Amino acid sequence: MVARNGSSRGTFKTFSVRRQVNAKILRFSLWMGVLAVALSAGVYLASFYPTLHEERINNQRALSEIKCDASTCDSSAFSTDPQGEPDYIIDGKTKFFLNFTPSSNENPQRFPAFDVFDTAFFEKFRQPASYRTLDLETWRLYSQQAAVGRRIMEITVGYAMKAPYKMFDTPPSVIHQVDAKLKADADRIADNLQRNIKVGSPQRLSADGFVVTYSDTGQVVYRGLWLPAFIPQGRPLPKPGTRLYVDPSSELYIVRTDADTGNRLLSTSIIHVGSLRWLAILAALIFLFASLTARWLARRFLRNYFALSSAALPDIHEALLQGEGQRIEFKRAFPLEEMRTDSAATELLKSIAAFGNTNDGAIFVGVDDHGIIKGLQLNHKGRDSFERRIRSIARNHIRPTPPIEITFEEPRGLVVARIAVAHGMVLAHLLNGVIYVRNGSSDVQAQPEDLNKLVAEYAL
Repeated sequence: MVARNGSSRGTFKTFSVRRQVNAKILRFSLWMGVLAVALSAGVYLASFYPTLHEERINNQRALSEIKCDASTCDSSAFSTDPQGEPDYIIDGKTKFFLNFTPSSNENPQRFPAFDVFDTAFFEKFRQPASYRTLDLETWRLYSQQAAVGRRIMEITVGYAMKAPYKMFDTPPSVIHQVDAKLKADADRIADNLQRNIKVGSPQRLSADGFVVTYSDTGQVVYRGLWLPAFIPQGRPLPKPGTRLYVDPSSELYIVRTDADTGNRLLSTSIIHVGSLRWLAILAALIFLFASLTARWLARRFLRNYFALSSAALPDIHEALLQGEGQRIEFKRAFPLEEMRTDSAATELLKSIAAFGNTNDGAIFVGVDDHGIIKGLQLNHKGRDSFERRIRSIARNHIRPTPPIEITFEEPRGLVVARIAVAHGMVLAHLLNGVIYVRNGSSDVQAQPEDLNKLVAEYAL
């Protein structure tokens, strides 16, 4: 229904649709950024699956090569196996390390659950002494303390007198020579620590293994090749499975732990993922790129969708109960001929332009002014033609075209077209150069006061 003249007293929105749509676009772009980061993280972590699978097999192979009874463990098959070995193997019953990997300045300790040693055990060897291990090796061990800065460090060195990987056992007659070399090695390590020389670098040690820990906490500073060591009693051990771990230097690792059939032995392998700082920077760049791209695409292709999604418009049943008004318009019919633009088409375009300039609205085609459903003779092909025709004339005559959505409802088996129009995001929508606004159930030409409202609203 159209009133050709008169002042508009319609209700304009008190908020900016443009800002509301922009806010939705912003939320959409941020969520796309989050999704992009999540997908990238998932793909990056999934790339480690083959390595993780290999480490799991490696853990299980190592566990199968170690046979334990009540008091001993035979690790000779594992010790002489040339294949890759896990980073840690520990006897959960005695807390004895059957294996740990060396560390250095370049490759520092990485897993605190296993990087704390029992210094009380090392303190037993202030004088060189022999020690028979759980896995039946015989070691000559020596330990001493060294002051490095304000900390006291425990330096323990060891020489394998009898081990499966050695062709000959060390005879007792040379023990005094072994002891002298162990003391010299410990002195050399202490000197390197005090001079801040990289302990993990090659340094002509006679010892088969060494460990440097803080005396007060047992925290490992450096690990050389393996020597007998224990985890402090009461310290919890990691449970079998896979987990992520961030070390104190912000390096991210995947930790894989497996247990033997009796849950006595634990085998743990560490997979380096990357620096958490650099990964965070990369994630931020991915987030920024994805968000900006999504925002550009949304502003270009999805503005109308977001505008329409904000419009809470009635369906045909609600419209019939409410009748024509500020947000509802009935139209009896609409011409489908491509070359024909009669008064019915013009009145429909006025309503579309008026809703776009004033408030969200719905136009129901197939219902007369009295709210009686007449229906449209449209099959599925005819519905496509109807929609194309509406969109075509709206594009050709309304500049710029407001967001519209066309759906079809079938009350009592009669076809009714519902044209949803969202309040536009521009200053005004002009129909053939004229601005129309909604005033009650009428579409009227905008008066100066209406133009002032449009300008004020657009500036919000």
